[in-house]
Amino acid sequence: MRRSLSPLLFASVAFVLGALSPTGAALAPPPVVATSQGLVRGLRVEGARAFLGIPYAAPPVGPRRWERPAPPKSWEGTLDARSAPPRCAQASPLASQEDCLYLNVHTPDPAPVKAPVMVWIHGGSFTFGEGLQTDGGTAGDRLAKRFGVVVVSMNYRLGPFGFFGHPDREGTGNLGLADQVAALRWVEANIEAFGGDPERVTIFGESAGGMSVCAHLVSPESEGLFDRAIVQSGFCAAPAVTREEAARDASALEARLGCDSEACMRERSTAEILEASDAIASGELADRRAWRPYVDGELLPASIAERIERGAFHRVPVIAGWNGDEGSLDVLFARLSGGLFFDARETYDAVTARLGERYGVPVEAIRAQYPPGDDPAAALSSAIGHATLACPSRRFARALARRGADIYAYRFTHPSAEFQIPLIGEGLGAFHSAEIQYVFDRPAGLFTSDFEGRERALSDAMAGAWSRFAERGDPGEWPRFDDQEAHVVFDRGATLARGADVDACALWE
Repeated sequence: MRRSLSPLLFASVAFVLGALSPTGAALAPPPVVATSQGLVRGLRVEGARAFLGIPYAAPPVGPRRWERPAPPKSWEGTLDARSAPPRCAQASPLASQEDCLYLNVHTPDPAPVKAPVMVWIHGGSFTFGEGLQTDGGTAGDRLAKRFGVVVVSMNYRLGPFGFFGHPDREGTGNLGLADQVAALRWVEANIEAFGGDPERVTIFGESAGGMSVCAHLVSPESEGLFDRAIVQSGFCAAPAVTREEAARDASALEARLGCDSEACMRERSTAEILEASDAIASGELADRRAWRPYVDGELLPASIAERIERGAFHRVPVIAGWNGDEGSLDVLFARLSGGLFFDARETYDAVTARLGERYGVPVEAIRAQYPPGDDPAAALSSAIGHATLACPSRRFARALARRGADIYAYRFTHPSAEFQIPLIGEGLGAFHSAEIQYVFDRPAGLFTSDFEGRERALSDAMAGAWSRFAERGDPGEWPRFDDQEAHVVFDRGATLARGADVDACALWE
């Protein structure tokens, strides 16, 4: 845990800063809030308050590695909550560590009274990412300032530290999900002190974060901890990872580390575990992704799809949607990894064969629906996007609608967000994750600090709908998603449509 500031020292610094202000008037003092563990001191940022790096659980290190999150210890004095918390351990050139269970709170300034609360769960394939992106892309200050909501973001354990189904362990290895539950419990206990309403909590996330939202929709341990849910491009209808598969992943990691027990693995360093995880991901586990939520009988009693079909989910309003070009990033990464040797037709043949095997669809039918023509990369992008995200997201929305849920759907099709990936992003279209910047009202480009023109209208539409949903449980003038499949299309603004990707999804269903 980071060192607390001496109250006397802080008061002295504040006095000096006030005395040196150009106007001679004292600067507004930094905000201080009392949490259940102690006082936290934040900062003011252009009409918002920010409290960064607040511990919501004890550090999961030493004997607490691969254990469920424990409550954080209380502290004396006032905790300095003015700098971003460390990323959870991950394979990245950026610094990361296992002591990472911290969250961030952004509120309007001055402090609101029982404002809607939005809790962001970041994506990253459950192996990388952070709640508060380094470039501020998912900082909640603009949402808080413009729309009067309280925004919370969190870090949770990732990769082999967060989803470790060792065959000898008792209890769940879905520790990343358990961390998220602990963060939601912290919100329930503390958010009113920051000006939030604990009875109007919306969880929202993208990609792995979207799948996390779906997991909380069906998890018994998440009951009562949130009141609305937003799923952005979540893998919610993906085939469930079984306990046996999770155990094989953990055993492969154990063998790579030269261990024969979980106790031995606890002695290995963070770097050793990450290196071994990378090695097996490119070796024996290369044909599928390891380190994901799995059916553990506790947090996930069954797959997300099965729980929804049974009607075993929390009855809260839901927004769910997907992007128009979900597969374009996969093709870009394949092109980058292939370099000068990238062969679009060869990749098309190989990947369509894998898609057919994974989803039980004849490869001839896939290639007939997505003929390579003169641009096999574009055809492959469409096939990947429909198979892995668009059609499963539609299937998820339809399943909720059949079970009587209040479900609202959207498609994000804006094709001009290429500046989020400078230089190499041209032609990606409405790629996977492109909508995040519009939801947070934060352009992700290197040379753009604010939206203009039609981009501004799009951000206003998305951020406004999300915040209205958080406030009252519906996003505004949207029809519910039903057998007519009415939904909103976000492009340069918002329009209504019906039958999202119906023809394309007939093949994959």
